[in-house]
Amino acid sequence: MPTHLLVMKIAEEVGEVVEAYLGMTGGNPRKGIHKTAADVLDELADVILSAAVPMVDLAGGPDQAGQHMAKRLGVVSAREVGGADAVAANGWHGSFIAPHVLLRREDGAVLVLRRHNTGYRDGWLCPPAGRIEPGEDVLAAAIREAGEETGVTLHRDDAVFSHVMHRAEASLPGPCHAISDYWFTFRRWGGEPRAAEPDKASEALWIDSAAPPADLIPHCARALAAIERGEAFSVHGWTPDD
Repeated sequence: MPTHLLVMKIAEEVGEVVEAYLGMTGGNPRKGIHKTAADVLDELADVILSAAVPMVDLAGGPDQAGQHMAKRLGVVSAREVGGADAVAANGWHGSFIAPHVLLRREDGAVLVLRRHNTGYRDGWLCPPAGRIEPGEDVLAAAIREAGEETGVTLHRDDAVFSHVMHRAEASLPGPCHAISDYWFTFRRWGGEPRAAEPDKASEALWIDSAAPPADLIPHCARALAAIERGEAFSVHGWTPDD
């Protein structure tokens, strides 16, 4: 179906939600109560599904649509609840957290992946990294992300906390436009590291951590240099000097 018809289908489904809700609450006296909450939930689900179809079409595929949805969820979840006055009153502003993993060989080389088709720094190198999912602590997220991206098995007892970088960038979501990157080093793992998600990474490379290539993402290069110096904390992007 043409994209414009897929989009118009959403309006039809929204109308059916309203009709079901009126039927549940008796909003139409002539018909009375003739729908249930389950009927309304069914219609709401149909709205979500109907919106997903043109979203996939416009984004260029399900993976791209999923990436856009994940990005949008980050923006929406960072919105101020209760308005600016409420946030100012309690003094809390959110900053996101991202786990990063360094798989380090005996010769000191670390594993990086070349980003591909992600919408962010495609073609550049970075270590396994990602987001925290509900119910995860930052180390659990790091282990999961590394497993998904490189195919290795990691254990919490082998993790060595190496660095945290608090970085700011205008494109980041939330009122602070900032992320705290937590870096963990592993010298032991199960399996052979590889680019396990070829739709997101085109290759896996071992690089010299003391002299990384120029196409390593800049904030990763700065964090790696700080780790080589034994520094546990750094900031990036908050001032021009950063």
